[in-house]
Amino acid sequence: MAIRLQSVSAEAFAPFGSVLEFPPDCSDAFHIVVKEPEQPWRLAVFRYTNREISVMENHPASMESFEPLSGVTVLLVAEHNSPDACSAFLLDKPVCLGKGIWHQVLSLTPEAQVKIAENMDVNSEFHTLAKPVFAALTEE
Repeated sequence: MAIRLQSVSAEAFAPFGSVLEFPPDCSDAFHIVVKEPEQPWRLAVFRYTNREISVMENHPASMESFEPLSGVTVLLVAEHNSPDACSAFLLDKPVCLGKGIWHQVLSLTPEAQVKIAENMDVNSEFHTLAKPVFAALTEE
């Protein structure tokens, strides 16, 4: 199944979480985008080469940020009640997923890496997609 790739923008990504950027009208030097006071967070790096996925993941009680480090990443996301209705974003800006958002990453390069910030203890749920999703550059 091929899906349309979108650029990350605050408006397009809003149903899935937050873009980690300064709002256009913010003149402060420091801006808190996401705050999770309930649990401590951890930072990690994630390396992957997959160009196709068949399983989505979500964390019902935890937000999670994805920050591009190297390579070219496609971030697949879907709202909690519709895990097969994926949207695809070129991860060219850091984002923070809301709690319960289905997600997975694909690489458009031989290898890609992201920095992840998430709760120290993370519970995960998994969903097998009706059809695998793959990353490919096409003119459609």
